Amino acid sequence: METPGAVPEFRPTEITQESVEAALKNDKGSDARLVSFTVQECTKKGDNFATLVVRVNVNFSKETGYYSTSYIVKCDPRRLKALQDFIYVGFQKELVFYQQLSHELQLQLQDAGQTPLKVPRCFYASFEENREVIFLEDLAPKGFKMSDRNVGVDAAHTKLILEELAGLHAASYLLKAKIPDLNKRYPILNLDWLTYADSARRSTQGLFSDIMDSASKLLRHIGGYEGAVAWLDKNKLRAAEMIETELRRVPPFDVLCHGDCWINNVLFRYTDEGVPVEVMLLDLQLVRHASLATDLNYLLHASLKGQTRRDNLSSFLAAYYQRFSQVLAAGGCAVPFSLQDLTQEYRNHLTYGLIIGLFAVVFGLAGGAELIDTDGEAELQDKRKDHLISAMANQPNIRDKLVFLIDEMIENGIIT
Repeated sequence: METPGAVPEFRPTEITQESVEAALKNDKGSDARLVSFTVQECTKKGDNFATLVVRVNVNFSKETGYYSTSYIVKCDPRRLKALQDFIYVGFQKELVFYQQLSHELQLQLQDAGQTPLKVPRCFYASFEENREVIFLEDLAPKGFKMSDRNVGVDAAHTKLILEELAGLHAASYLLKAKIPDLNKRYPILNLDWLTYADSARRSTQGLFSDIMDSASKLLRHIGGYEGAVAWLDKNKLRAAEMIETELRRVPPFDVLCHGDCWINNVLFRYTDEGVPVEVMLLDLQLVRHASLATDLNYLLHASLKGQTRRDNLSSFLAAYYQRFSQVLAAGGCAVPFSLQDLTQEYRNHLTYGLIIGLFAVVFGLAGGAELIDTDGEAELQDKRKDHLISAMANQPNIRDKLVFLIDEMIENGIIT
């Protein structure tokens, strides 16, 4: 009988005793016995809007005594109605990555004598209807932390991420020698922004058109950017077309990309002095086959202050190229492009950096799920954009990020 006034235990229906037991045995061995478990929410507003992310705290026994552990669990991929179909496909992608693709990639790195890919271990996953869950390693006990997305990462943090991205990309390049077309082996990779459902193109056009329209209104408020405003107002009508162009696969740069690699989807481990020494890649729900430059532009334009990006771009690309080359050489494969080629490919995809950079700005000002709740009356849309202007006054870092982004794109001839 429930105690009057007691707070009901938080337990999503997808997280069952059977699923917890399965994860526990895969992690701790077949002799591990579940004693009890509790569930707690572990993300703040805006940290994750695609799925519900919780921490499952577990008490268990073995012959040697009683112990405790914890898991990070992703579930409820239907929770956000505005992009339900897209997020559901993303959940499938992440499940396929952890259950199959990651093993293929780790094997390539192992055979080449390279360090394993830095992703959390997966102990259990299910795609049973209304029981969709992914049980992942809880990295907090190992000291991994999330950075503040509104501040942005510095050069040291960025190089760690780039080196890990290079390892992922290079491992997939080695894998192509055995599986020339990963999209045939894993058809889920074919589903993306424009193909995840019959309505995908229309929904994606609406989402990114609204992002560009919001950015245009912010620039009008800032003033002095009439040319950029005109460019955004014109090109918002072809947002889906622009994304389609950016995501085309062009050899030799086509690799398996993370797809969503930005400050919110990585964790760092630090020394006692606060120096970042290790990174973990999270949230592989947008994993895709595309140009490696899309990942680079995504990371550098969504996660960094503009000045950090400008001052360190050459060293960033050099760090990436060095790690990519190292893995390919260890795997007995020639590097298919030069550092100069890589730099040009990065510049060829600056439009993608612009689109994602605008997304990150509006996301940061709107605060999570409100950003993609684009259904509703025009009056409601206008109120939402007025809210962005008010929010910008209280978040100068994001305002500066927008201004630098636009200046950069003007300088590089993307905005004309």
